[in-house]
Amino acid sequence: MKTVIFPKFYICLSILLFTCMNGFAQSQNGNNYKTVHNNNGPTLGYSPASGIAIITIDGLHFKDLNKNGKLDPYEDWRLPVETRARDLAGKMSIEQIAGLMLYSAHQAIPANTKGFGAGTYNGKPIDSSNMQPFDISDQQKKFLKEDNLRHILITKVLNPEVAAKWNNNVQAFVEGLGLGIPANNSSDPRHAVVANAEYNLGSGGKISMWHWK
Repeated sequence: MKTVIFPKFYICLSILLFTCMNGFAQSQNGNNYKTVHNNNGPTLGYSPASGIAIITIDGLHFKDLNKNGKLDPYEDWRLPVETRARDLAGKMSIEQIAGLMLYSAHQAIPANTKGFGAGTYNGKPIDSSNMQPFDISDQQKKFLKEDNLRHILITKVLNPEVAAKWNNNVQAFVEGLGLGIPANNSSDPRHAVVANAEYNLGSGGKISMWHWK
């Protein structure tokens, strides 16, 4: 049966492909990621822990995101984004495509120890796990790896440094999975709205509220 890919899905892939070039936050000073510079081209960020290699052709550098040892069209930043998106879509399974059409449940960084949005680290709450607040929770690993989700809805973070380090850990994790499709993080802002709804419960009552007093 032929798989039909809708135009909006190509737009989604195009955004994620742009993120592929350097989805890593710069606040870690290169401790867990490396950068490769291209003359008259993008600077590529990647994690050595992800297992991907850098392919060099005619002095230009590219990520081998699917680890097949060759440069595929979707990995070639010189090509038009639509061409790259179509190539990537053709390599994806139905399950992978479905995962990119969904958002995660609301995530706190680190995960709450109990109540709404509670999460675990190696089966334990963060305060008894000996893990860092920027580590990836068990639940996050599951929806990234098993459910193929790449859109993460964040309600709150401990501080900007933790947010940056957590983002780098997530990007390194998904970079090592399958086709190396990066993650996209977002929040769910409201304009001066307070209610006992899910987006408020997840943040403790205040999340990205504009003109909040």
